[in-house]
Amino acid sequence: MQLDRVFFSLLVICLFFLSSADAQERSPEDDLCNVEYAGFLVSQLVSESRAVREPEKRIRILIRSADFVWPFAETDARDYFTEAYKAAVAHYREKGIEDKTPSRGLMIPGTDYRFEVVRAIAKRDGAWARKLADEILAEFEKAAKDRNEGDQSREIGLMLQMAAENAEADPDLAWYLLRRVMRYPLDQHWLFSVYSISRANPSMATALYQELLMNYRSETPRRLLFLSAFPFGRDRIFGIDKFQLGMSVPEGFAPNAELQRQFLEVFFERIQTYAANPEERLRPPDQFRQPEPVYMVSALSEIEPLVINDLPFLLPRLSAARALANSLLTEEMHRGMKGREQSTSNLRLSFDERFAQMDEAEKEGKLTDLMIVNLMFWGGKTEEQFVKLEPWLDKIRDEEVRRETTNYYWFLRAQLAIKEGRFPDAERHAAKVPEIEHRALLAFELAEAQMKSINDVSSAYQTLGQLGTVVRKTENSATKAKLLLGLSSLYEKLNPNFAIDELAEAVRVMNRLENPDMLSTQIFRQIKGKDYGFFSVFSIPGQGIEGTFRKMGEIEFGLSLSNARAIDDRFLRTIAVLAVAGNCVDREPKAVQAETGSGN
Repeated sequence: MQLDRVFFSLLVICLFFLSSADAQERSPEDDLCNVEYAGFLVSQLVSESRAVREPEKRIRILIRSADFVWPFAETDARDYFTEAYKAAVAHYREKGIEDKTPSRGLMIPGTDYRFEVVRAIAKRDGAWARKLADEILAEFEKAAKDRNEGDQSREIGLMLQMAAENAEADPDLAWYLLRRVMRYPLDQHWLFSVYSISRANPSMATALYQELLMNYRSETPRRLLFLSAFPFGRDRIFGIDKFQLGMSVPEGFAPNAELQRQFLEVFFERIQTYAANPEERLRPPDQFRQPEPVYMVSALSEIEPLVINDLPFLLPRLSAARALANSLLTEEMHRGMKGREQSTSNLRLSFDERFAQMDEAEKEGKLTDLMIVNLMFWGGKTEEQFVKLEPWLDKIRDEEVRRETTNYYWFLRAQLAIKEGRFPDAERHAAKVPEIEHRALLAFELAEAQMKSINDVSSAYQTLGQLGTVVRKTENSATKAKLLLGLSSLYEKLNPNFAIDELAEAVRVMNRLENPDMLSTQIFRQIKGKDYGFFSVFSIPGQGIEGTFRKMGEIEFGLSLSNARAIDDRFLRTIAVLAVAGNCVDREPKAVQAETGSGN
């Protein structure tokens, strides 16, 4: 039996190499694959875009076309960018930012197309990007005071995102944007941005942090705590609000003792100046926030053991700051702080501690659906913990919550089995997940894991074949088209001919839909009870429409271009055609590209 399996695996591998060789034979269209032909395709797309009524699609067609032709037709690219920015400004002034609400009720922030244009320009012309960024912020400053609180820093966040994107390639532009944002009050966006900068440019992140401390040293203690996580390499800030904000720390990030010292000295000094200022002490707290002394005391209690262990020379200053903070804490503030700490105490409990609480609650007749659902969302569960939790799913009273929680349970348990290489278990668990898109995610993960082992290549074929059969039987939707593109991406590694077939099927599905959203790769999971709700977001595996057409264009230019040009939606057609044509530009030496563009 084992010999049969080995023989079949070898047969599959042989077929893979044969199909790859067959697919990579030059087709007649390959002779057209050059810079001149790519430029012709772009001009055709831009001309067609003038018939596009949706401004957001037209803007994106112009952005992508401009970015594509910049290396060999810069004058045309600048014209496209200019036209795109004018259209984006007009759209913003007419419609503003339109947030979206998917069918499951989760609000997704809308797109500011002005930033989409400027981000693309930033990769090509930093000075031009600075000018446009200043224009956007000038308009933001006029309008921010009339917005609701949750929407007052949208442009600031996007500006910092653009800075992080350019931290490595264009540090001068990144610094300009960062310092431009430093003119505004310190807020939580810096908590995430310093870590984002450190991923691309660690030395810049260190210098940025020191500059932030100097720039914001007079901010309130509560706001200063937004800068508390970075020096310590923490995923949360210090203080009572720490469970409201979390971020991922870059892999390999090392805490910085010097930055720790600098932050603590600024924080201690700020507590002292706050305590000495009667006007500040009488000022009411920000809306929905605790009084400032609560933030001081709660943060200092967490900071104390770190100072004792690592920075003992700061103990006198810590003691003085703590005495001042405690002197400002009223009985009412103390009760509020204790109440908040009690409400978040469960967040610190381990799985076993939570399970024991749930078991005790059942004995006392106090078990709630929320207790069980909460345990489902506790991360890092082992197989033994999943087994322990399974009987409790039937104890959820709300029928819809029970159904959704059970489905999610089998999804997570299948994911763990794939991660641990228990493929038969993964298949059994995945079969209990009813939603096709979630079962498809598991099939993709399983196939990718199987493809890493030569003994499981045949199993990967079987997994993808079964998935393809199921996907094709589902109703046409954008999700179905994305899943087919994902299949194409995976088949490209096994059998390019199958990959082309899935690509063509994805195009057929797209063409049967009205205005399909093919750029979003997110799939949502929601468990919603009477007074609570939990959301999870997953990404469809693969390379999306752009990456898939790009990769398939490397293997089979003619058929990939033909499929791209067959897409009815002009914006999606632009993405696909440019992705395929990008291979033609990459084949040309840089000198040839420059010569081609010199006549424009």
